[in-house]
Amino acid sequence: MRENKKNEKGRSGHKEQKELQQNELLADAFNACMEEQMSFIPSEREIARMHEFSEEFKTSMEHLCRTNGKLKKQETSAHEFVFRFHNIAACLFLMLLIGGICVGGYLISENGFPGFGGGSAAQSTGTAEDRAEASEEIPEETAGASVSEEEMQFAGEAVQPAPEQELPSGTEEVRTLVSSPVLDREAQEVKVTIGNLGEETLSYSKDIELQVCMDGVWYIVPKKEEGAEETEDIQEVKLEAGMAQDEEVWLSDYWLDYEAEKYRTVICVDGIFFGSEFRFETLEEGLEEALEINSDISEQ
Repeated sequence: MRENKKNEKGRSGHKEQKELQQNELLADAFNACMEEQMSFIPSEREIARMHEFSEEFKTSMEHLCRTNGKLKKQETSAHEFVFRFHNIAACLFLMLLIGGICVGGYLISENGFPGFGGGSAAQSTGTAEDRAEASEEIPEETAGASVSEEEMQFAGEAVQPAPEQELPSGTEEVRTLVSSPVLDREAQEVKVTIGNLGEETLSYSKDIELQVCMDGVWYIVPKKEEGAEETEDIQEVKLEAGMAQDEEVWLSDYWLDYEAEKYRTVICVDGIFFGSEFRFETLEEGLEEALEINSDISEQ
């Protein structure tokens, strides 16, 4: 037992010696490497010769050293504040001055200079009177060509201009149209379709009016006495959402001129008037259609 203990002590001592030798060798090698690396670094004198710091860098570094690395907040002096305030006030005054000049020039151009013997007032009243006279003259000149109370002769009857010249044929919720935009002269009726494209129930009047266009002006086509007696009672028709209804206008109830430019049916739907235009075929169109029919019959 004693011999074994002696042997173990000898082995441990041998290991410690080897470790000490290895550490000494590593330390020597490290020192040699450091000396070799440090030999490449130039001295402080050589560094000073190679580079020279600017004065700004030196002052900023001194400032950082004195403030322990904290930057000093920029402070505005009273003189600088007053100078900036004066600049802002001058800019605002200049903007107000330019705006006043523009407004004054506009007022002078419209009203003239005040205090010169009432010239501007007379001029303004004169222009107002001229405008009033011009506005009164315009309807008189265009009375015969536009809506007026002057009667026109149509098919041997006196006709009045329609109160509303421009009428829509439909909206997003209502559509009106005739069965054919061109009718044969022998047609007995005009079929008008009213469509409800909205989501609510509409109502329209069955009293459909017929109008004719002459020289660009729409006139109400008069009814014959017999037809007028038959339509004394005006009916209101309810039209549900998504539905369409056809109404017939009998041409035999009206005085017609087939050579007229164009016609239109006028119907009132929920207080809004809609117009659908059509015309009668000309004699040339009728002859061409008759010739085509005869040629087809002869070929057969």
